[in-house]
Amino acid sequence: MAQPKILMRRENIRLRALARAGDLDAKVKLGGFYLQGVIDFPRNIKLALEYLCAPALRYRGDVAVLICSHLDILEILEYSQVENLRKAAAFDNSARIKLITLLIIRRNLEELAFWVGKNDSVLCQETKKLLSDAAGADMAQALVKIAQKHNISALEIIAAEARSALSDGYYCRAEDALSLVAPDSSDIPSAIYDAIAKIVTVAEESGKTLQMIPAALIESSLEHSAASSNKNSCYLLGRMLAGLKTEFMGPSGASRSVNLRKAIALLLKAADKGRSEAWMDLFYLCSDYRSSVGNPSMARFFLEKASFAGIAEAKRRLGALTLKEAKSIEHMEEGLSLLYESSITGDSLANGIIKTLVLDVNGCEEEADSGIEEVQQIAPLLATRLRLARHFGLTKLEALSINPSTAIRPWGLVVERNLHIRKGNLSEPRAVPAASRKAIETIRNAAMEFAPHGEIADLLEGSLRARALKQRRVFQKINLQEDLFFSQANSYQRDALRIGARWAQHQKKFLDQALA
Repeated sequence: MAQPKILMRRENIRLRALARAGDLDAKVKLGGFYLQGVIDFPRNIKLALEYLCAPALRYRGDVAVLICSHLDILEILEYSQVENLRKAAAFDNSARIKLITLLIIRRNLEELAFWVGKNDSVLCQETKKLLSDAAGADMAQALVKIAQKHNISALEIIAAEARSALSDGYYCRAEDALSLVAPDSSDIPSAIYDAIAKIVTVAEESGKTLQMIPAALIESSLEHSAASSNKNSCYLLGRMLAGLKTEFMGPSGASRSVNLRKAIALLLKAADKGRSEAWMDLFYLCSDYRSSVGNPSMARFFLEKASFAGIAEAKRRLGALTLKEAKSIEHMEEGLSLLYESSITGDSLANGIIKTLVLDVNGCEEEADSGIEEVQQIAPLLATRLRLARHFGLTKLEALSINPSTAIRPWGLVVERNLHIRKGNLSEPRAVPAASRKAIETIRNAAMEFAPHGEIADLLEGSLRARALKQRRVFQKINLQEDLFFSQANSYQRDALRIGARWAQHQKKFLDQALA
């Protein structure tokens, strides 16, 4: 018994040596041995293909037949041997059946008709009839017939094809394959669910609609994926169950039933795992007082979470609500901070609200800039105050008394309590947001200009009375009008901007738009 084994090992050594030397027949023999897994050659597909896919063997049909006769369709897909399958199909009937199966899954009707016509078996005749039916090619039925006859696991092949297509970025090909899965199929493998969940996520991100995959199968796949706490699947399934619009669903994209409580749970899980958009969906669901899950307190909490996550709409809504309810300067500042953060991302509604808190200043912008340039030559600090008054809608008293280095905020400025005003309400602080990029640059430059002077700024400019006197003299000297720089708003208009509730009464239109 030992002698044959020794001879076999010597033969193996000789074959390997010949293969290394470039002998093509030796390479074909070794490749075949490794594909089949014969004695002393454990099955190793990767090593077998290294021998059989040598450049010199690329055009040999017998090699393609050898490869495809010992690989099933799943392995052909896994090791990217579809081209060899096409070559083998020209010579071998079993390879032809494998190729026909794959072409059905890929919905390649033109090539499929060619290969079905090459096979005269009863099965292929039935398949040909299904594909040429006047009502339309029934690819799913054709696949079922082929799979049953040849004991092929159609669902496993579909999963492998979808996985291969997704990894290569061919999402349409993956959708074609997955559309052949019936929603009521028994024993759908996890790979199918995973592939559908992935393609749904891709479709949602790219704004595409999945028209070929049944809605029930999409919902089942998202259920399967959400069970493992996949944040994307939790988010998308939650939106489906809540009846919210989902771009990836086709015309029949409604969920089987709306389940708001389950939707809330899924969206909350998605939000906790990083899908910040889910906070806004939770806010919408809980803020609807007609809904069974309506809860104003929770709605406010979800809105705050969305704002903290950086969602511009949430910042605008929360900022508007904070302003509406503000009873102190601290609350006004908090609301304006949120609105400003939203406005700089391009939210026009937030910017509209901000502008309602800036008093109007009359006159031409170019004329005002020209006048400030003249003042700059005489009194630089006064010119800075004029720029602030112009861009922030300050009254004369506010502009002359403000200290930019302490009044500055990231979103604008705060006119501090003015002890020179006897009327109680009008002496209270006023928060003034920056309504433009130029305004925020102006307050930053002003703060830098006044900061080095610190407490001696009053000594440089003098008292408020002295500043007012200097301002009048400068204006008389160069013939400037005060209403070109200072807001002429009356006490009633100014007072309405200090308290949120009072402001909200006058700006109901903007508030309704911001909170719609």
